[in-house]
Amino acid sequence: MKAFQILGLVCLTTAVASADAAVTLKAGHISPKPSAEGVAADRFAELVKEKTKGEISVEMYPSEQLGKATAMVDSTILGNQDIYIGGSPEFEKLSPALKVFGINYAVDSKEHMSKILKSPLWKEVNDAPLDKAGLTVLASNWERTPYRVLVSTKPVRSFADVNGLKLRIPPIDTWRRSWQALGAQVVVLPWTDVYLGLKQGTVDAVTSPISLLYSMKFTEVAKHVARIDELWIVLEVVMNKKKFQSLNPRHQKALYEAAEQAGREFMKMTETLADQELQRMKKEHGITYTEIDTGPARAKMVSVIRELEKQGAVPAGVYDRLQQLK
Repeated sequence: MKAFQILGLVCLTTAVASADAAVTLKAGHISPKPSAEGVAADRFAELVKEKTKGEISVEMYPSEQLGKATAMVDSTILGNQDIYIGGSPEFEKLSPALKVFGINYAVDSKEHMSKILKSPLWKEVNDAPLDKAGLTVLASNWERTPYRVLVSTKPVRSFADVNGLKLRIPPIDTWRRSWQALGAQVVVLPWTDVYLGLKQGTVDAVTSPISLLYSMKFTEVAKHVARIDELWIVLEVVMNKKKFQSLNPRHQKALYEAAEQAGREFMKMTETLADQELQRMKKEHGITYTEIDTGPARAKMVSVIRELEKQGAVPAGVYDRLQQLK
């Protein structure tokens, strides 16, 4: 082989390697950068860089900088952004069966949800439909633990106090149906607009993982916090399927591993932070905290779920399969 041919081959190989090393992925989520979820997202980006030896970098955009939650789902499917980290209910438009998980008290507890995530049912109702829609699920083990709360500008001591409450929800149908059945007056509002909504009285309350409450500063303007555990949500790390498939197997493996590891670390972090931040909110914001009896709401939601099945709003049989996994 002539010298110039060898030189050309070397240059071509170097160019391919350089292009491979220059892969940058655009990722987004809704949470503040300093929050537990923001820290976990940044940790995922750090792990990707580490596991690929710098050949892939992830540019992370927090606080809805790339758009609202549902818009980022669409944007990731279209390939306008590469990765989205979002709550499982945000994907229910892609899977009718996933809607059952967005109904209050369809999932009984954190332990129940953990069993579901390890079961074939989760792959059936979540991974397969998302894949069909054009999303590769890198991880869905970022459980928003250890519990969920309702924070409000007026006391909520029981579910009787929910009647007529102006409650912020995202644009998710099952959330609307669930809370209307429990008597709330639902108001659709973007997550980053909730603080102002509570301050101005557009809404009286919002539900949240305890791990996000302090970072969102809601308790500066809403002083009543009640543990309600109405949902068990996981954050899912999803990637545009075509973009994922364009990567070499080594990089694909690194992305899976980084997402799973960041999820495990996230859960440990939220378990530790929950009590610390609750105490900070009591001290700094003067909140009241209560754990209300969820029994009446749980009982009522069973009949709501059955009615939704009759209407065809959710697939029949999924709820029963969930109960078998307790």
